Amino acid sequence: MSRLALFSFLVGCTPEVIDDSLDQPALPIVDGVAAAEDQDADPNVVEVHLTASRTEVSWMEEGATPVWAYNGQVPGPLIQARVGDTLRVVFTNDLPDPTTIHWHGLRIENAMDGVPAVQDPIQPGETFTYEFVLPDAGSYWYHPHIRGHEQVDRGLYGPLVVHEAEASTPVVDRDRYFALDDVALRENGRHYSFSTGGMDGMHGRHGNVLLANGQTELITDTVQPGTVERWRLVNTANARLMYADVRGADWRVVGVDGGLLEEPYTTDRLRLPVGRRFDVEVIPRADAEKLKLRVLIPSQTGFDRYPMFEAAIAGTPAATSVPTWPAAEMPEPIAETQEVDVELDFGSGGMMGMAWLINGQRYEAGDSIPIQGNVPTRIHLRDVSGAGHPFHLHGQFFEVLSRNGSDGDIPGPLDTIHVGGDDELELFTMFDNPGLWMGHCHILEHAELGMMTAFDVTP
Repeated sequence: MSRLALFSFLVGCTPEVIDDSLDQPALPIVDGVAAAEDQDADPNVVEVHLTASRTEVSWMEEGATPVWAYNGQVPGPLIQARVGDTLRVVFTNDLPDPTTIHWHGLRIENAMDGVPAVQDPIQPGETFTYEFVLPDAGSYWYHPHIRGHEQVDRGLYGPLVVHEAEASTPVVDRDRYFALDDVALRENGRHYSFSTGGMDGMHGRHGNVLLANGQTELITDTVQPGTVERWRLVNTANARLMYADVRGADWRVVGVDGGLLEEPYTTDRLRLPVGRRFDVEVIPRADAEKLKLRVLIPSQTGFDRYPMFEAAIAGTPAATSVPTWPAAEMPEPIAETQEVDVELDFGSGGMMGMAWLINGQRYEAGDSIPIQGNVPTRIHLRDVSGAGHPFHLHGQFFEVLSRNGSDGDIPGPLDTIHVGGDDELELFTMFDNPGLWMGHCHILEHAELGMMTAFDVTP
């Protein structure tokens, strides 16, 4: 079932002695995207090799689509490790343009964050090694942070899973990753030109072809009723706000950006701003014929619904064993006397073409907000543009205290939050990770046009 043109374009070996100390405990199998091979025998080090290069994919019958890809695949290979492991990524740039890799959501050391403010761009033909310790279990992803509006849309993004410690890994029957994306393609399969002007600059680039794990065809499978699955969902689009739901199952949210929740919750649908992640517990029902994951796109009549994954429910119902979900650590409790308040207003303007602004200014290299680390901090977000923006904070987690004066009702440690048109949000963070950290709108065209700032966090 094709999802092409979904939207109008308004949008024999010798025995040897084996050192048991180098045996690596098996990681859970995550379905959805082919995984990168670990090149290091040390059980506490994962080393993967990535190369960014040009290739083609078949997304439309009318013609192949030229893409930029990690290791020749879109999305790039699944990188996975356990919390506390060292991840080493040996990256080679075989593209015609400079690039970097940003590890979206990871609270790593600042020099490895992959943004031009802290790393010289990796030039064509160069190799750079990223290496850091993985401090938090969760579902993450990686992508460039140079001309992101073009490089990500060309295909440079990939999934990253940090599994919980072996003793506390939730036991499920299947673990699936879904990278949801849209791309803007001409009838011959080629991308529309990349621009920060016109409608792309105003609203961000909206595609006419939906992808799930780099596929335009419906992903299918067969599942047994009563089994327990863990689904990891991420919106990797340039700009499109997506919603998602699950049909034919009992399901609930068990994790968000920064890891597993203390109290899982149920909902009718998930709101997926660009960059957000959800971990969902899914138990197929015996009284349903099919299990479905659907993406919901807002329309004039409510939502247009597109199935991305569909599994026949068959077999004798299993005895359901609901796993224990060990909650991620939250930021420290708010102090009685608040120490720091940071104001961020999202607006637009510009005398010489479109610009997107934070506090009335377009980001320039060197601009930063000084922050004393490990001090309770409130971040006040206001959208004065009326457009709505997904705010992403690098290197830190935050929690939502309130939205428009009411309880935030958005649980868990987050790094991305949607600020709706004319919304006012209050966030709390400890800024416990020192360094120069970006905060920006994750509509990639808006970030390119200036809607970005930096927090200079001192220990």
